[in-house]
Amino acid sequence: MTTAADPFAAKRAAMLDEFYGKFFLLGSWPGATDTYKRTMWAAVPDIARAPAGYALTLRKGLPEPGADNQLIMAGHETMLAQWFHRPLQRADIVLAARWHSERAATRAFPHALWQTILDLPSADEIYLPIDVWGFPGGQTFLPGLPCLFFEGMGGLISYLEPAMCRYFAPILWATKARLMKLATPRDAEFGLRSAPCEVLNIELLLARYVGGGGQLTSNDTAEFLFPDLFRSVGTIGHEMMCAAQSFDRSLGEAEYEMMDRFVTTMGKASLLCDLVDAETVGLENALRVMKNHPETNDVGIRVDSGDIAGQCVLYYQKMRAMGISPRTIVFEDEVTPDTVRKVYEYFRTATGLEPEMLFPGAGGYWWRLIHRDTVAAAFKRSATGSHPNMKFSNSPGKESLGGYLRVYGRDDALVAADVSEPAQGEPLFVKLVEQGRIVYRESFQAQSARADHTWGRYKRVELSPLISEYRQRFNAMREREVAEAKKRMG
Repeated sequence: MTTAADPFAAKRAAMLDEFYGKFFLLGSWPGATDTYKRTMWAAVPDIARAPAGYALTLRKGLPEPGADNQLIMAGHETMLAQWFHRPLQRADIVLAARWHSERAATRAFPHALWQTILDLPSADEIYLPIDVWGFPGGQTFLPGLPCLFFEGMGGLISYLEPAMCRYFAPILWATKARLMKLATPRDAEFGLRSAPCEVLNIELLLARYVGGGGQLTSNDTAEFLFPDLFRSVGTIGHEMMCAAQSFDRSLGEAEYEMMDRFVTTMGKASLLCDLVDAETVGLENALRVMKNHPETNDVGIRVDSGDIAGQCVLYYQKMRAMGISPRTIVFEDEVTPDTVRKVYEYFRTATGLEPEMLFPGAGGYWWRLIHRDTVAAAFKRSATGSHPNMKFSNSPGKESLGGYLRVYGRDDALVAADVSEPAQGEPLFVKLVEQGRIVYRESFQAQSARADHTWGRYKRVELSPLISEYRQRFNAMREREVAEAKKRMG
C-alpha cells in the first residue's frame, strides 16, 4: 500500500517483483535447459529419479592484477530466481512433455522423471524437491573447489545446469569491484549503455556493491529500486554541449554558453571539456565558468579523451595558478583499476600531492572478461545415490571431485569435504534453497561486509581424508584401465 511516509513503496515493490521475475524461466516454461538433458534422462529413467549431488566449480580465477586467484561470491538473488523465484505450474510441465514428445526436432522427454514430480501432493503449483548449499554472498573463495552444491533428484538438478553456470557473471563483477576498491576509495559506474539490457546492469550493480561497496551510478532505476544501496550521479554531457553550435558563431562560444547555462541552473557540474579540445579551448572555458560563479565550489572537471593523466595534472595546476579552490576532476575513458593506479601515480609524481580530488568513473570495464570461459565454470555430477562420481579429463585441471560436498575454512585453507565427515573447520556453506524454495535472505550490506573481512584470508585448497581417498581410488582405476587398453590397442 502507498503510504504518506513512502509514496513510492508500492511502485518499488511491484518493480522489484518484476525485476527478479525477469530472471525466472521464460513463460514459466520448464524446457529452459540443453536438449541433451531430455535425451539422457529419457534413456535412463531409473538414474534420472535417483538421488544425486552436483557441484558448481569455477576452475580459474579472474586474470587481472591484484586478484591473486581469488573470487567473491555474489548473485544469489538473481541466479537462484532463474528456477526458484516462483513455483512451476503443472499445466506447463504437461504441455512441455507433449511438445517435446510430439513436435520438437529431437523427440524425447524424460516422462518418468517429471511424472514423479507431477505425482507429488502439491496441487497445481510445484516446487522442485531440490536443496542448494553454497557460499553466502561476499565470501571470498578460491578456484578449483565447489562454490555451490545441489542435492535431490539427479535428473531435475541436471536441468539447472545452464542457469547455474551463469553465476560466473555476478562472481566476476563482485571480484572486479574488489579490485577497483583496492585501487581507489572512490569511483562511479557509468556502464548502463554497455549492458545488453537494463536488468543485467542492475545485477552488475548489486554484485559490485557486494564485492566493493560501490554506490555511485548513473542508472536511475537502480537507485529507485535500492535507495539504501545506490546513489545517482549525473552531470553535463556532449549532447547538451554541442546543441548551441551553429556556423555563425565560434565553437568555443557555443561550448561556453552551455557550460554557463548548466552551472547557472544546477549550481554544480563536472564540466566536460573535450567538445572542441580539452587542453586549450575547453580548459579556458572551464576556468572562465569557475571564475564567473564564485557562489559555488561544486563546479569541477570531467576528462574522458586524450592524455587523461596529463590533463588531470594540467587542470589542477591551472586552477591552482588562478587561485581557484581544489575541485573534483572526474576521469573516464576505458578506466580500469590499473588505469586508476597509473593516473594516481602520475599525479603524485607531477604535483607531489595525493590525488584526493581525482575521481574515476568506469563503464566498459565492468563487461570485460564477463564470460563463462574466464573462470571455466563447470557443473558436474559428483554423486549418485551412495556412490561418489568423478568426471575425468584429458586436459589437466578439469577433473571433478566426488561425494556430497561441503567447504570449510581452516586457517588459510579452504577444505572440501564430504557431508558425512566431521567438520573440517569453520563451515562456510549455508543453505540457499530448501525443497525448491529460496531460504537465503541476507542483506546486501551484510554480504558486502563479508567481502571486506574475507578478502585475502585464504591461500590454498585442501581435500578432506574421504575426498582424497575418492580421488585416489578413481585415479588408480583410471590409470589401470587406460594402461590395459593401451596394451590391447598396441
